[in-house]
Formats: sequence, structure tokens, C-alpha cells
Amino acid sequence: MKYLIYAAYGSNLLKERFMAYIKGGKYQGRDYKGSRDKTEPIDSGWTYVPHKLYFAKKSPKWNNKGVAFLSCEREKNKDYYAVVRLWRVSETQFEDIKKQEGRRWYNKELFLGEIAGLEIKTITGDWEREKNEPSQKYLYVIKKGIKETTG
Repeated sequence: MKYLIYAAYGSNLLKERFMAYIKGGKYQGRDYKGSRDKTEPIDSGWTYVPHKLYFAKKSPKWNNKGVAFLSCEREKNKDYYAVVRLWRVSETQFEDIKKQEGRRWYNKELFLGEIAGLEIKTITGDWEREKNEPSQKYLYVIKKGIKETTG
């Protein structure tokens, strides 16, 4: 089986939220199918990446407010680097995460480097022209995830 490191950001910083994509089940009232490969991913720490986090689109799941994306362009100013949580996942899990996130919005893969011979990848979209502030409920999940991720 082939593996890679998935760089989770936004609400997926919170393990409980991210695991819905792997194990399936309910999160915030929504049912998730989960991955075909339900093996628990290995938490591989966290890092900053040279991409800016922004909020865009209108998600019915989050009160028609914006959701998190990483800028497709590399960020030069380190003050704007985003925090990502690193998970060692199988390629099958990565494909299933992309399907569940929604290929319509999260339609771009970003290669973020390598760790121990494994590629670091994430998914995002190019929606900076459709910026929209996030809901307080969504920000709460992100804040909880940042605290859990970085201590």
C-alpha cells in the first residue's frame, strides 16, 4: 500500500472532524460515509506552510458562510503562513477525503514538500474572488482544532 502525508487545515485540524472522513459517522449533524480504508491515520505532527488561509464560498453546512481554503500562490510573508496538521494516510484515504470534501470546491491539489520520503499534499480551491467571512460556529471548530493541534 502507498502512503502520503495529508496536510489538514481549517475545520480538519480537529481530529474528531477529520476522522469523520476516515471512519464515517455523524459530525455537526451531517452523515459521512468515511473512507473505504478505515485504518486510523498516523498523526505526524504539524507545521506552517507558505500559503495563506482565507475563507470563501457559502456553505449551507456552516450557516451559508465561508469555509477555509489555502491560497494556491506561495506566500512570501511568514506572518501569513497557515498551520496544517499532518496525517499519514493511504492513497485510498486521500482520494476518499477529496471525494467527501467535494471536488467542485476543493478541486486543486497542492504539493507541500516531503517528510521521510512521503509527499505532503493537501486540497484547496482558487476562490479568492469569492471571499466570505466564516460563521462563529465554524471558527469555534477551527480554534478548537488549532489548540488540539499545536497545544
